[in-house]
Amino acid sequence: MSQSVTLSAQHFADLVDRDRLTSRLEQLVRIPSENPPGLEAEAARVVGGFCAELGLTVTEHETEPGRPSVIARAGNGNPVLCYCSHIDVVPAGDPTLWDVDPYGAVVKDGLMFGRGSSDAKGPIAAALEAVELLKASDVDISGLELALVADEEAMGLKGAKPLVDEGIVTAKNVIVGEPTSLRIVRAQRGPCWFRIIVRGVAGHGSAPERGRNAIRHMAAIILRLEETVPDITHEVLGGPSINVGTITGGEKVNVIPASCIAEVDRRTIPGETEADVRAQVERSIELARETFPDIDASIEIPVFGQPFEAAEGARVVSTMTQAVTDAQQAEAEVIGFRGSSDARFFADGGAEVCVCGPGDITVAHTAREYIDLDELARGAVAYACAFDRLLAPG
Repeated sequence: MSQSVTLSAQHFADLVDRDRLTSRLEQLVRIPSENPPGLEAEAARVVGGFCAELGLTVTEHETEPGRPSVIARAGNGNPVLCYCSHIDVVPAGDPTLWDVDPYGAVVKDGLMFGRGSSDAKGPIAAALEAVELLKASDVDISGLELALVADEEAMGLKGAKPLVDEGIVTAKNVIVGEPTSLRIVRAQRGPCWFRIIVRGVAGHGSAPERGRNAIRHMAAIILRLEETVPDITHEVLGGPSINVGTITGGEKVNVIPASCIAEVDRRTIPGETEADVRAQVERSIELARETFPDIDASIEIPVFGQPFEAAEGARVVSTMTQAVTDAQQAEAEVIGFRGSSDARFFADGGAEVCVCGPGDITVAHTAREYIDLDELARGAVAYACAFDRLLAPG
């Protein structure tokens, strides 16, 4: 086997087997690996089989029984490059909202429709094809590992996070496969999910002055939340955001509600901390007390994911950018990611990370999810170029 960094995108493009690429994606899309509830086992079995066919050493790791993540490695040395993507998908939802079977992998007019076709089984299929292209080109892929993980759609706490925390995945260059339309993500906002719990005093609904209405107090807090979010911005991420996602409270229409809980999604940008967010929410409670001095409220933050941005001149970013430019014969776009991905765990672990993959994020999680098969093939070529160059010494 020989190592080369001179192989061109055109060389890899000439080797792409579109039937093989499409067939693998069809097989993956037809598996309803929905999360919740967490049905990744069959997808793990199939994708692990694909990796074994490629001659990779395959192991499975479970944080929760029946929910494996697949690790596939080339060579016996320490991995130097990790490709990570996820095998779980969000639920397809009401099948009547789809024009096709959401798990039928229907191909029409050069597009494959189905849940997970873009997010993120398309990127996985492209990465597998990239390995095929490298092996067919006699490129030494020792040092490459694929981490094809469970639970990303539920924040990755039972998938990528334990793989990093337990030192199972240790490569210092990481490409995370998500549907970015082959744009390169070098920075990502951090997900913070917090709860506000308001306690009131129950009473008869006909005499509201005799109790303390928790819903009314919660409304006052919510109205002050946005003004406590700082007016700051990041060059590719924009500013932070806040969204009240759920509110629950009260027992019955004629009872003064004694409790109310709001769940809030707050997205942070680099430089913001969990302590910053907590202080801002506490400030919104204090502002609401200007109207209702007797508010009794507390805050819980069950999820706080750090935002990240790749270091200036990070090799993984520049290499992936050039690989995409070569594969699509047009300059690649470098962007920020307003959403969340498993990339944050690798960044927290000290790796240089970027996010890139074929597929359109705007159709992910919708009843019209699809992937353009031409873009899927370009994604395979881009990954092959990037893997080749990042595995090379130097």
